[in-house]
Amino acid sequence: MQNIVAQRVKNFLDFKRWSINSLSKAINVPQMTLNRQISGVSSISVDTICSILLTFPSLSAEWLFRGIGPMEPSDKSTDTELKAVCIDQAKEIYRLKQRIAELEGEKKDRA
Repeated sequence: MQNIVAQRVKNFLDFKRWSINSLSKAINVPQMTLNRQISGVSSISVDTICSILLTFPSLSAEWLFRGIGPMEPSDKSTDTELKAVCIDQAKEIYRLKQRIAELEGEKKDRA
């Protein structure tokens, strides 16, 4: 799935005639990191995807994730809801990563 989403990001950039460098500046992600994610060397992060969706409100989250519908739909209501879900999921992932780090720290302290 990661490679499919990364390919759709590439398609969108081509459509908009944006470079990865321009996108990295717009979403505040290091160019090298973004390049690795879009090229498939590393997984594209939820934070990167959310930043792209927030930077380009016309980009359909449904199209980006599932390849359904137009790249830039005329009805924004569903897209806005999907973006809100994406942001909520990114926050939850961040919270869970913090909790994992806490538990790993507790495990080390017991050892």
